[in-house]
Amino acid sequence: NSWFANYTICPGLLAPRHDRVKGSEALGGLSRAVGLMEEHREDLGDFITRHPRGKNLPAFLKQTTDRFRAESDMEIEELESLRKNIDHIKDIVAMQLTHAKADGNLEKVALHEIMEDALSINAGNFARCGIEVKRDYNPAVGEITVDKHKLLQILVNLITNARNACMECEKPLKEIILRLDIKDENVILLVQDNGIGIAPENRSRIFNHGFTTRKDGHGFGLHSGAIAARQMGGQLTVHSDGAGCGACFTLELPVAPASSPKKNEDPDREEKVMTVKS
Repeated sequence: NSWFANYTICPGLLAPRHDRVKGSEALGGLSRAVGLMEEHREDLGDFITRHPRGKNLPAFLKQTTDRFRAESDMEIEELESLRKNIDHIKDIVAMQLTHAKADGNLEKVALHEIMEDALSINAGNFARCGIEVKRDYNPAVGEITVDKHKLLQILVNLITNARNACMECEKPLKEIILRLDIKDENVILLVQDNGIGIAPENRSRIFNHGFTTRKDGHGFGLHSGAIAARQMGGQLTVHSDGAGCGACFTLELPVAPASSPKKNEDPDREEKVMTVKS
């Protein structure tokens, strides 16, 4: 699954700017002022000092200049945002290539770094969508030996789903909490949102292959994530108090890696990978 399927660029960000420039009030005003000055090229001084319209011309040009400056500042701000997002996409490509090389290999990873990597893939969307991200990382959680590619893929999917859940709700405060903790011999990676939540009748099917409640969803992400979690010797669970109450996904992984990764687990045996907390 391509990570870019989970990365959404706001359409307005890449929209051409020519429509705005074409309809610029400042540009239209400047054209009218220049036309007026062209009409009175032979008596411009007299026109500006004596004619009622001419007397207003300096003030009008001042207003037009201010308008141009405001429009220019807006364009510069949006172009800077565009530049940052292009850089962000380049980082995602580099990250994807780096992690893809390690697919199937066990290596030591710092969990707070992998969580931040997964977050960065969606980072540009949070600010535009008014979503606040909170972190609660237990400093006792350090490195574990794990398949980095599988772990990153699970976290990207969970964070993307949390973002979508927040976008689909009408709460004024949209919030995602990322938490790292340790329990016995396991590490806990938690992604919680206050979005649309999960209806009771859907909780038991949330990890089923092909199940989704979103119009443009495919129902593969959570299913494959649950399988990947089990292949790493852990489990993926979900809790929600119901529709409108948000959801909390918890990935639990062993601190010590499984002796042999379960690469060939049958994806259709869903009873082995699906865990739902009531």
